Amino acid sequence: MPKFYFQLFDRDGVGSETGYEFESIEVAKAEARRVLAEMAAEGLPAPPLNMLSVELFDDSRSPLAEIRLILEEIAK
Repeated sequence: MPKFYFQLFDRDGVGSETGYEFESIEVAKAEARRVLAEMAAEGLPAPPLNMLSVELFDDSRSPLAEIRLILEEIAK
């Protein structure tokens, strides 16, 4: 089973990479979305970046995708 790595960027900054085995990239992306939702449940993004993300890498650490949650405030 292929190994994928997640790098989390949360309110505290970039965390360490963690490796997981998934049967496909689609399954790994679904898990990245779930992890991002858990991160948001612990607290929404804060200034100055207003963003949470999970970056997905393959076994050779080549980037595959980044799943982001961006919080925008729009003045009216």
